[in-house]
Amino acid sequence: MTIAGTTTSSAELLKACCADLWAQPGIRLLVGDAVRPGGLELTRRAVGDLALPAGSRALDVGCGTGATLRLLQEQGLRAAGIDYSAALAAEAGATAPAAVGDSERLPFRSGTFDAVFIECVLSAVPDKETASDELARVVAPGGAVALSDVTLDGQLPAPLDSFAGWIACAAGALSAGGYVALLEDAGLWIERSEDHRGALADLVAQARRRLALLQGALGTGVVGTGEVGLDPGVIELGQALLGQAEGVVTDGVLGYTLLIARRPKRG
Repeated sequence: MTIAGTTTSSAELLKACCADLWAQPGIRLLVGDAVRPGGLELTRRAVGDLALPAGSRALDVGCGTGATLRLLQEQGLRAAGIDYSAALAAEAGATAPAAVGDSERLPFRSGTFDAVFIECVLSAVPDKETASDELARVVAPGGAVALSDVTLDGQLPAPLDSFAGWIACAAGALSAGGYVALLEDAGLWIERSEDHRGALADLVAQARRRLALLQGALGTGVVGTGEVGLDPGVIELGQALLGQAEGVVTDGVLGYTLLIARRPKRG
């Protein structure tokens, strides 16, 4: 699924804007290093469900600062990451091998990994079908894809239905069934599906509290915009997005899902 009416250049702009946003230090102040609902606890749950033997090869697509890579290494796995942001890939590279790359064109040979993790990333990818095909391609037969992401069931209010909302992983989200269909169409079969909308509600509430504290600190001069990497315009937009997000999460329009899918073994 691609964004309706987008061109190649606008899709690339979307990915660049998304990478730039999540590389901002101020975002980490709002949601932590693991910038997604459930944080590392949900990742740890997925790793436990997969029961991967020590030494298994694991890829983190959209690795960010490397929080999941550290967890995977702690579990005895050979971890590697990829991120669209050069700055984030460089930071993650201090933890495990990490490359700059695109989820729609993964720079790995087919069947390279025993498991692929893609956490709160696919919702912001313009061409979801191609990205899903790539996830299935790089997984070895019998291997697994652990996908967690924002789900959407219904209409979003402005400004969540905008370009900014897409970058914030809302406007580009699918229903849980939509993600299932993408993975199945890519040749994977669904082993587990879990609803974690409570984790999304917790993250939104946390971000709203921290944003209010940050705005107060900026207003009183305790910190400067240069220190947090967020200017007043971004903070104002963040307030609008989070306010709308809290309402639609409460109404059940936005949720969060964890899917475990496997590539069939060779016959």
